[in-house]
Amino acid sequence: MNYKVYSWATLSLSALLMFSACANDDIANSENEVTLNGHKLNITINEETFEAEKPTRAAQVVHRDTIDMGDGLIAEVSIEPDKTAPTPQPAKTRAAMSEGHYTIYAVDAAGNRVADELSGTVSNGKFIPDANAMIRLDPGTYTFVCHNDAFTKTATGLDIKADIHNGFKDCPMMGTVTKTLSGGVETVAFNMKHLAARTRVQITTYTSYPKMIEGTTTFIGAGNHDLSTMHFDMTGNLTSRDVGVTAYTWDTFDKYKHVGNKPFSSIVEPFETISSQYTYIALAEGENIPANSLYFHIHGSFYGKTKQPYFAIKTQLERNHTYLVKVTMKTKDPLYLYQDGTVGYLGDKETRTPIGIVLTEKTSATDKGLAVALKNADNNRRFFVGYGYYFNGLKDDGTATDNMKGYEYTWTTDYLNPLFRGVAQTWRTLPPAEKEPDIAGDDFVAYYAAAHYTTEPDVKITGTNIGKWFLPSTGQWRLLLEKLGGLNVSTVPATIWADASWHKPFVTSTDPTWNGIKAQSYFTQAGGSLDFDVYCLSGSSSDTSSFYLDLSTTNISFGNSIFANPGLGTNGFVRPFVYF
Repeated sequence: MNYKVYSWATLSLSALLMFSACANDDIANSENEVTLNGHKLNITINEETFEAEKPTRAAQVVHRDTIDMGDGLIAEVSIEPDKTAPTPQPAKTRAAMSEGHYTIYAVDAAGNRVADELSGTVSNGKFIPDANAMIRLDPGTYTFVCHNDAFTKTATGLDIKADIHNGFKDCPMMGTVTKTLSGGVETVAFNMKHLAARTRVQITTYTSYPKMIEGTTTFIGAGNHDLSTMHFDMTGNLTSRDVGVTAYTWDTFDKYKHVGNKPFSSIVEPFETISSQYTYIALAEGENIPANSLYFHIHGSFYGKTKQPYFAIKTQLERNHTYLVKVTMKTKDPLYLYQDGTVGYLGDKETRTPIGIVLTEKTSATDKGLAVALKNADNNRRFFVGYGYYFNGLKDDGTATDNMKGYEYTWTTDYLNPLFRGVAQTWRTLPPAEKEPDIAGDDFVAYYAAAHYTTEPDVKITGTNIGKWFLPSTGQWRLLLEKLGGLNVSTVPATIWADASWHKPFVTSTDPTWNGIKAQSYFTQAGGSLDFDVYCLSGSSSDTSSFYLDLSTTNISFGNSIFANPGLGTNGFVRPFVYF
């Protein structure tokens, strides 16, 4: 018989050209020609490029969902075209051939597969032929099939197996060409098709990276849809698909890497973790995966809470398209301020020690964050607000419940009363936070206690961005009540309303409501405390007035006492606040 014998060894020059990233499309045909027994053969192999969106199609709809994951975790999920992936290339441009092992076989006109095969490995842009790989052909018409090792040879054709242990490891690629071999220069040009949709998962958390868990608890599920093992005939046509586990690259879906290497900081910013490899979901030409057919199950520790969230892919997936699944994981828990000046959630504290709860977050370096101490000042000592008997020491600055001047009252002289018991005189030159050596009396003891609050000897504060502690005002406490206890600020009167002169407690069941137990838990879980009792507030509305906050487990009340520091009536704890 007169065979044409084509071997990888004799096609090495052609293989080198076709498996490398060819930038020059004007290579003369003679350079690709191989002469065997008087017959010339020119083989080229091109790989199509994954698409984010078809150029002729309107922008793909991005689907977004918000999912309550339980345990205070909320996942915001979107599925969209992967814009960072390569876009379609001009028709004359060949994409680089992926590294891996490839096989070419021929099917004759009668539908019989020729026994011989050509095979070899692409590595670093070079083709390394398998030993003794060759193919012997009679003149005639053949369908040539080129495929990578994602396919398994069967008696009837090829399979793409959906198997967690023995399934395919890379994107399934196949190209077919029907050619009549009759002499002269013969050209066999394979256009390798990606028989898969390509996906990545990007997970965004805040203030720290999640800890992703590898293994079989991270997987893609398809319910009862027929997205399992694929069966192809000899010439590469899909004949059927099984119902069962989804056909995808199992060992890539659970692999992640950090984007960058961000340290802890005082700023609340996103930390991104993304798939370190693409995951390929097998699809034949003409197939797609309908919306809501697939479920992505990921597994990790988010803010210290181990969860296995899953979510439906609510957009249709198409062959040779690339998709980015974005998961933004948020928590209902509060942020904590740590001794080194950084912020983070309690489950991410690592070697840090919390010293406060963040009430106002920083989203840039120029922002000013606000936090409340985990404990009361001066070992839970109680104080009266004021300077001396019937004298508050501060001038009238109103009774608004949204007052945010606690720091200014504590650490500046701007609000010192210019009248000492009705007489205009310079009676003090230092702010309430500091002791005046020449002045007798109680000397702003509540302010002083807040200003000189310390976490030592238990915890040494090292963060240079942490400011001075101060006695908070009404609006700063109201921010705490809203953020940690769910207080509806619209139910709070605009001005202080309760009489704290003689009544302790002065909060009642008709006062604005909040969830005190929930707020208290945020303190106690970090080693702190919160008493349902009276707290001292900074500010004044007259010579003798002083302000207090009374908390119960269900209600809150802002009160005014006509006694600045009488030694009787209402007194309260001091809970320091701090800017950072």
